[in-house]
Amino acid sequence: MAATSSDIHHLRRERERRAWLTSKVSIMSRAVTYGARLVVIPLSLKLLGNEQYGLWLTIGSLVAWLSMSDFGFSQGLINAIAEASGQDDQLAIRRLVSSGFALFAVLSSILGFFVIWGSSWSLLYRLVGVEGNPGLTRDAHLLILICGLFFAASLLFRGIDAVCQGLQEGYVSAWFGIGSTILNLGAVAFLYWQGGTLGMYAVAMAAPPVFATLVLGIYLFAVRHREFRPSLRYLDRSAFRTLFHFGGPLFVLQLSYLAMLYSVNLLIASRLGPAQVPRYAVPYALFAIVVGACFSLSQPYIPAYAEASSRGDFAWVRRRAVRTLAVTVGIMAAVSAVFTGIGRWLIQWWAGPSVVPRFGFLLVMSLFAILRVANDTDGTLLIGLGRVWAKAALQSVEAAIFIVGAWLMLPSMGLTGIPLAGVLALAADPIVSLPYSFSYMKREAVKFVAAFQPQAVTLDAD
Repeated sequence: MAATSSDIHHLRRERERRAWLTSKVSIMSRAVTYGARLVVIPLSLKLLGNEQYGLWLTIGSLVAWLSMSDFGFSQGLINAIAEASGQDDQLAIRRLVSSGFALFAVLSSILGFFVIWGSSWSLLYRLVGVEGNPGLTRDAHLLILICGLFFAASLLFRGIDAVCQGLQEGYVSAWFGIGSTILNLGAVAFLYWQGGTLGMYAVAMAAPPVFATLVLGIYLFAVRHREFRPSLRYLDRSAFRTLFHFGGPLFVLQLSYLAMLYSVNLLIASRLGPAQVPRYAVPYALFAIVVGACFSLSQPYIPAYAEASSRGDFAWVRRRAVRTLAVTVGIMAAVSAVFTGIGRWLIQWWAGPSVVPRFGFLLVMSLFAILRVANDTDGTLLIGLGRVWAKAALQSVEAAIFIVGAWLMLPSMGLTGIPLAGVLALAADPIVSLPYSFSYMKREAVKFVAAFQPQAVTLDAD
């Protein structure tokens, strides 16, 4: 049955409404998260001291690498559910949900055993810069166990947020994210006032997100979408094949993102020692607030792009992608100019003089942040269009340039070498990603019209 003009405009309005609602609540969630971080960072520095807090940040970066243990299946589940939603196939959605949860249960169990087995591996202590220091080695062992096991538990529930995102209801999970942040803040404030150990601090930071996701899952499948509740009866071989089809390139992409985001603290700790990590991480946190907010504006469009492209509505995809890129890069550029001017004063007031960076560091970090936002925004378009291998290949090259550059420049340039390596790595991305996406959409629009005319929406349709 041909889609009428009224149907097309209704779908576009609903797509925009859900994406914008998710963006608003996600930005609110990030505002709460970073607002809480503005409080948590100085409290943590006073509670733990530079060395233990630097160790916490370093172990956090190490544990973050465990994200690759989902092998890209969570993002793949988002894309697969969005495409099934675009085809109005509820049975396929339930099969994907059930199969995805079974897959995450297996991966979570394997990861839990891996964490327990690997927590005493001596190479890890050398990697985080504590080898030869018995006190810090014990602390590192405890942190790896606590953070790693809570991460394994979170992997069990990874499909919950993916279902929300795939159904274009990411605003639901964002509300629960706000609750998790409030619990985190309350727990750290309690420890600061009452006193607490590094292990207690780790539990206070790791437990609330897992608990909030569990409660979200109960609400999602017991109240909001009972029709998609996971069941062994709906395990399906074709659903597993779909998830594995998406998982391969998304795993490569995820690995590249992790390399760029979470190798930094490890590089600093191994080259300069854990005590130097906060000198980079605290100033970076200011820029990360805005980078995260910009990502919250673009990320909700991944399932929207997938759903729209499955219907052949490439005109909407192209228009929305250009607008989103202009908004996110514009916001980051404006805020970066402010941070470059007053960042040193702001950081001294906020976290103290021991972590105040040089002006040159802030200037280079501003350029890096702008390119990061452009990279993230263009990446959401490529992923939404299903061009994950293209994005993964480009991101892998960028990650390699970044890590090698940072490793080589750290000894001679100090911490400024890290954002400079980021600028060199990401400089070509804006002039590659968007033209490639537009060229792909033009080819697909021609194929779609040829296969489904007159039902298809052409590239130039309004």
